[in-house]
Amino acid sequence: MRHRITGRFAVVAATALAATILTPVGPAAADEFSVVVEATDSDRFTASENWETSSWSDQRYGDEYYFADPDTSASDAAWYSADIPETGTYRVEVWYPANAGYNNRTPFVVATADGNQTVHVNQRSNGGQWVNLGVFQLASGNDDVVAVSRWTTGDGYVIADAIRISEAPDGGSDEWSLPVPDDFFPRSEYERTHHTYPAIDLRTPTGTPARAVRAGTVTRIDDGSCGLGMSLAGTDGATYNYCHFSAWSVPSGTTVVPGQQIGLTGNTGTSTGPHLHLQIRTPDGALRCPQNLLLAIYDGVTPPAANTLPTSGCTH
Repeated sequence: MRHRITGRFAVVAATALAATILTPVGPAAADEFSVVVEATDSDRFTASENWETSSWSDQRYGDEYYFADPDTSASDAAWYSADIPETGTYRVEVWYPANAGYNNRTPFVVATADGNQTVHVNQRSNGGQWVNLGVFQLASGNDDVVAVSRWTTGDGYVIADAIRISEAPDGGSDEWSLPVPDDFFPRSEYERTHHTYPAIDLRTPTGTPARAVRAGTVTRIDDGSCGLGMSLAGTDGATYNYCHFSAWSVPSGTTVVPGQQIGLTGNTGTSTGPHLHLQIRTPDGALRCPQNLLLAIYDGVTPPAANTLPTSGCTH
């Protein structure tokens, strides 16, 4: 086993993004490209001497996995590298053994074509199977792609076992993401009713990353009611409108993937305080209650189709 420290560690430590929801998934479909990298692969996995090996759990992917104590002063990330054949959209999954003594907020860092994105994983659950971090734009080349960082306020060992990267030519059209970082709210926040019509208001400090709930194409909004916002034409035919941004993150016409940052929350337009407003409109023109969809994403189960969401019962 060789040990290496890369210059990307400083970037990892500064990364504050959290991306898509974590959902257990089955074996990858017949993608054009798919690769598994194990922590025991000395050519593809690198870590400092602070990381130790274990074969204790029978949920491990290979013969051994790596573990380390959390550290709130430095990232000390362990990196997996891969040879990505071409720049494009890829699904990133991780495998780890789960245990009550493992970390409940392990940072997995994905080096995307647009910069590092971090997904926090609760390694006390969903062990012994592939767990989906989301769909990301990855650059071509043979380089570090996924890291497990020790920089976390969670409790328990952080675990590095195996990753899988698979081409997602559909751009993640069947994937979903929460509209804010996945560990930002408790489940109860996604049950909140809206005050006048089918929608939801999520109370967020100004500057919170707002993320695409699914794949689609975005158009900027700038009017007196919504303020700065974004209209996401989803690949499912529904339109997901976001309001009250403090800033846009992508231009109109951008094709986005689930979990991609599209803006920063704020208090623009007709608003009584910083929050993210989200509404769903289906092709029949009806506004739909987002609550059941967001709760399903939070729970890691298949969300209901937008056109089956209720048009009432989510207001007060």
